Amino acid sequence: MPGVGKTVLVTGASGLVGAALCPVLESRGHRVCRLSRGTGANEWDPARGHLGAEVLNGVEAVIHLAGENVAQRWTARVRQAIWESRVAGTELLVEALLAQETRPDFIMASGINYYGYAQSGAKDEGSASGDGFLASVCREWEGAAAPWSAAGGRVVQLRTGIVLSGKGGALAKMLPPFKLGLGGPIGNGRQKMSWISIGDLVSVYVSALEDAALVGPINAVAPKPVSGAVFARELGAALGRPAVLPTPALALRLAFGEMAKEVILSDLEIRPRVLEERGFKWAQPEIGEAFRAVL
Repeated sequence: MPGVGKTVLVTGASGLVGAALCPVLESRGHRVCRLSRGTGANEWDPARGHLGAEVLNGVEAVIHLAGENVAQRWTARVRQAIWESRVAGTELLVEALLAQETRPDFIMASGINYYGYAQSGAKDEGSASGDGFLASVCREWEGAAAPWSAAGGRVVQLRTGIVLSGKGGALAKMLPPFKLGLGGPIGNGRQKMSWISIGDLVSVYVSALEDAALVGPINAVAPKPVSGAVFARELGAALGRPAVLPTPALALRLAFGEMAKEVILSDLEIRPRVLEERGFKWAQPEIGEAFRAVL
């Protein structure tokens, strides 16, 4: 059960995770302040380096979710937006926090792409960072919060896997062909996919806010990663449709370039060691029940 409610500033509150998280926080007695884009006293614009003077007044925790969508072809403009929205946005928040007398908790989104896009064997929070554009973004993204940690603030980085939600994200993009019976494994189907249901991800954020013992990087994934073939089979089963038509890797690389290699075709077996050690309970630890819950 939560203790005394906190005043929580949430960036990216209208996104997939934020829209699911904010009502849950409010139901648990927390006061949620949603930070929106703009140049006013209660707004921010990371691209212009603007953070409203009143944004952090009375704030006891920051949950930083804002970030440009990575599931698109990476032009030079998109790469800059991905970096700027994450790294520059975090730097802007931390700089403003350092000017405060209080030390709000700083809970930020990150990604399992920190570990690269093709790792052999299971990785946990103690594993080294990997190769690729997104890995470098994640390192700088998390590193931008280091000054806050050095100043005595609690920092939690939630390295998130594939988020399963029927309302958006990767799964929503997969649904149309699967509903028509035209879905199937992506690439060779052998790559490991580390995932989490939207409900369980919200619970992880709640735990990060309310459990002061949680600190540092945390892999926000379910405890049982699956192969691409199993992912497709279980999604088809949840929809009552066949899932046998593969999507060739070459076609994805031609359509999406580097993004396909690092995101769609990534092979990452990630273990949530910290959550397991803290006794976190997943509502949907199995991929099949997760699909049924979110669909």
